[in-house]
Parts: sequence; C-alpha cells; structure tokens
Amino acid sequence: MTNSVPSGQKDVDDWFDLDRYKEAAGVAYEFSKKKMEDQGEQERKTIAKGAEEQRFTERSQEARDNRQARQAYKF
Repeated sequence: MTNSVPSGQKDVDDWFDLDRYKEAAGVAYEFSKKKMEDQGEQERKTIAKGAEEQRFTERSQEARDNRQARQAYKF
C-alpha cells in the first residue's frame, strides 16, 4: 500500500482512503457484535443461576413448611 497522493489532491491530508475506512468499520462492527453476543451469554447465565437459586429456595421452604405442618398435626 503506497502513500501516494491521487491526481487532483494537494497532499496526503486531502486523501481519504475509502477501502481502509471500510476495513476499519468492518473490524469495529465485528468487535461490537462479539461484545454484544458475550454480554447476552453472560446475561443468560445470570438469569439461569438466579432461577436455579429461586427454585432451590422454594423447595427448601416447601420442605420446611411440610415438616412444620406434620409436627403441628401430631399435637
């Protein structure tokens, strides 16, 4: 890749390389896409963990309530 100035341009600062811009935009897009996918995966894991903890808590409370009900019924 040369740093030559196309005809009609005064110096390198006037030159805008569309191909390099497209390449940079593509890299930025892929990075953003990957970052969003990673965030989505992390959020799904967090939700699944919270749901699992909630089910465990509910089972524990139900077992406690059943135990208390059986004990109260004996008397």
